[in-house]
Amino acid sequence: MIAETLDITVVGHGEVTYPPEQCTLSLTVRTDGRSAESASEPAGQLVRELTRLIEPLYNSEHGPIDRWTIDQVRRSRHRPFNQDGEQLPYVYQAEASVEVKFSQLDLVDAFVYAASALDGVSIDHFDWDLTEPSRKAHTHEVRERAVQDAVSKAEAYASSLGRMTVKAVAVADPGLLTGSAEHGVTEPSHRMLAARSGPAAFALKPENITISASVHARFTAS
Repeated sequence: MIAETLDITVVGHGEVTYPPEQCTLSLTVRTDGRSAESASEPAGQLVRELTRLIEPLYNSEHGPIDRWTIDQVRRSRHRPFNQDGEQLPYVYQAEASVEVKFSQLDLVDAFVYAASALDGVSIDHFDWDLTEPSRKAHTHEVRERAVQDAVSKAEAYASSLGRMTVKAVAVADPGLLTGSAEHGVTEPSHRMLAARSGPAAFALKPENITISASVHARFTAS
């Protein structure tokens, strides 16, 4: 005799890939010299040259650059050793970090080409991302897909056992549904693309942003 109801517990998954909408570019200015002054002066000049590249593109509301920061030039020194183990005079170093956020990705290429052509400027990495409103909307969409996947699984299990009616009785984030095995939640992911710092021309190929989510759900089937 078939029981009146049957409990079915499943894990639903959703995952969607989206093109990036913004890019935060990290750069470093680094110069050396035999004195603090001979290291600091070219670093300051490079910072001014980068500023001249950035300012015409900066607009906090419309971009293409809507945020940028340049740290103060930091100074340090060290005494290297030669191949015979003899300690050499001090070498002074000046360094500054630069961060530029682009909201129009079609202009990143040209900026990187111009900045990397400056001797003493290195391109550290690109952080491709979605805007915050898009991320929230897409996360909502992916969670809906996870729930739909859970429903589809429950219906398939019920059908294979000759049950025609499936009803959801509990839905929860992974690990919160009593009696179900815990699975980690996959958070929205950022993917980075390493940059070449040389002046040779190249085309950037931003990686898409993948957002995924999991949900635990319990159903009754009759």
